[in-house]
Amino acid sequence: MSDTAQTEQIAPHDLDDASRALGEGQATGRTVLFSGADTKSQWGGVVDPTDLRISTDGLNDLISHQPGDMTAVVGAGMPLRTLQTSLAEQGQWLALDPATEQAGATIGGLLATGDAGPRRLRYGTMRDLAIGATIVLADGTIVHSGSHVIKNVAGYDLTKLFHGSLGSLGLIAEVILRLHPLPATSSTLRATATVSEATIAASALSRSGVEPTAIEWSQPGTGDGSGTLLVRIDGSASGTSAGSSRLAKVLSDQGLSAHLLDPDVADRHWATFAEATRGSTEETVVRAGALPDRSPQAIQALRTLADEHGVQAAVASSIALGLHTAVLSGSADAQMEVADQWRRRVETLGGSCSLRNRPAVVADQLSAFGTPPSSAPLLRAVKHKLDPYERCAPGRFRGWY
Repeated sequence: MSDTAQTEQIAPHDLDDASRALGEGQATGRTVLFSGADTKSQWGGVVDPTDLRISTDGLNDLISHQPGDMTAVVGAGMPLRTLQTSLAEQGQWLALDPATEQAGATIGGLLATGDAGPRRLRYGTMRDLAIGATIVLADGTIVHSGSHVIKNVAGYDLTKLFHGSLGSLGLIAEVILRLHPLPATSSTLRATATVSEATIAASALSRSGVEPTAIEWSQPGTGDGSGTLLVRIDGSASGTSAGSSRLAKVLSDQGLSAHLLDPDVADRHWATFAEATRGSTEETVVRAGALPDRSPQAIQALRTLADEHGVQAAVASSIALGLHTAVLSGSADAQMEVADQWRRRVETLGGSCSLRNRPAVVADQLSAFGTPPSSAPLLRAVKHKLDPYERCAPGRFRGWY
């Protein structure tokens, strides 16, 4: 959404190039926007027009892979799907399955945005999987954080600070990743459930002694209130067989009828789920988070608001984590009203909302974030320390810092 018509664009091929580009702009106060595959360029606030756009396209190498240590060092511009292909040759993978992977999401972009997929339930996000990074700060300084040692606790963890920073603190140039063995098999159970039933079932599944890889619930924009509950388990053939039987029993005990999906059918269900979180250019995508047991109230509030304003609201939820992605369809004004009022309702539940993709009219009139958190002064202090002239992605966190 940034006006790039007059913006100089460069794609450095090494750290020195990136450092030079940022350092030379320091004296003149040139503002800068970092970009990868642009799969999440609309997440957060609208960035003011910038003087310089630095692409990570040239920083796309698999710098090193140490299968024995289960770590890899990767250029920020490497697409996740390319990395997964390389790692698979050694039977390993980065345990991440974001909906943006097929669109070309890059490693640096995933760290900068905090993007993740259904398997975050078991493996976490890039905050957990990135154990180090090389950063180029606004003045051109190159900073190394973390190491190949997974349990390294020395010093401040700058890598986690950049998780979700949306390019506002500096350029992520390289990332050290913690890897996992590729699972031998994967099984998926499907059941029909309301959001209340899915919330109770997710709690029961979490206490079952079996560790599901993902528990996701989705509901289309229209319907009778029922949705689809998907439960995935990864591991060895014997482990997933026994585990899925145990999980089906847990769901049955909760009054849900679950059946095991054929692998191809399961793949289609997960692809549909990923598609349901993206939205089109004419739709508003809102991400909400609250305590998992507040999910029924949050979703019911969304349904009520959508009905009142004639908006269709499709929902895809990581129901065990209390994370919900709503895709709003209808007139832009109505989408804006629903997004704004839903955010207020979610905040009364102790949660928060942020805007992702949305039509220009919504982006122009509705802030991306709601009430600033109590940590906002600390966030502003960090921003001032790392980017004192506010050159990086100006406006991205407008209202917060």
